[in-house]
Amino acid sequence: MTFKISRVMVCCVVSCLFVIACASFTFAGVYEATSGMLVATGKKCYFIADQTEGKVHVVYADDEKILLADGFGYISGMAAAPDNSVYVMSHTHKRLFRVTPDGKVQMVRKVDEVPRAILVDRDGVVRFVTHSGVVQALR
Repeated sequence: MTFKISRVMVCCVVSCLFVIACASFTFAGVYEATSGMLVATGKKCYFIADQTEGKVHVVYADDEKILLADGFGYISGMAAAPDNSVYVMSHTHKRLFRVTPDGKVQMVRKVDEVPRAILVDRDGVVRFVTHSGVVQALR
C-alpha cells in the first residue's frame, strides 16, 4: 500500500513539474523560438525536417539521405500521408504544403493561425491540432 501511494505521489509531482515547465516555456515565448528536427514515418522511409533551415530530407532503410524539398522557412509541423507524400506546415509563410515522393511542392492552404500540430489519418485526411487542443479536419 505504501509503495502505491509513493508511486502516485511521485507521478503527481512529475506531472505538475511538467505542466509548470510547459507553461513557463509558452509564456516566455520559447515555443516559437525552439528548433530542432521533425520526423515523420512514411511507408518505406522516414521524412526528416530541419526546422530552422526549412529543408525536408527523405531517409531510406539503407541510410541513403536525399534532399526532398526546401525553402519552407521555419517548419512547425510535418506529417506523412498514406500515399507516401508528406505535409509540411511553414510557420514563416503560414501555409500548408504537400510534397510528393518525387519532390514536387504544392501549396495546399494558407492559414491565419499556425496550428500546434498537423496529422494525416489513414484515409489521407489532413487534420490540425489547435493551440486549445481541438482537432479539426482540413476543409
